[in-house]
Amino acid sequence: MFCQSCGREIAEPATVCPNCGAPVRGIAPPGTSSWKPVEHASGAWYLLPLFFGIIGGTIAWAVNRDKDPGRARNLLIFGVLWTVIPTVLIALAVFFYYAPAPRAPVP
Repeated sequence: MFCQSCGREIAEPATVCPNCGAPVRGIAPPGTSSWKPVEHASGAWYLLPLFFGIIGGTIAWAVNRDKDPGRARNLLIFGVLWTVIPTVLIALAVFFYYAPAPRAPVP
């Protein structure tokens, strides 16, 4: 067996490398694997924030945060932006619609 830190050969029962002191990690026996396939969240989750905005984004994030954290974060951001951007645009439209028109100067 070899140290994964320094590469020196070490005895089988060792728990730390005698050369560098790094802990020896257990090695799985041949034919076994500790690798697990990553589960990705479905793209259909984007429908929730699309229809329900920030609330849908929060729900989609809560459901997917353990399974696929990257997509869960994107769902939350999408829900927030899908709520904030239209709100700002509507507020600007209302402001400019009701803003008084400039008057011509009186001579």
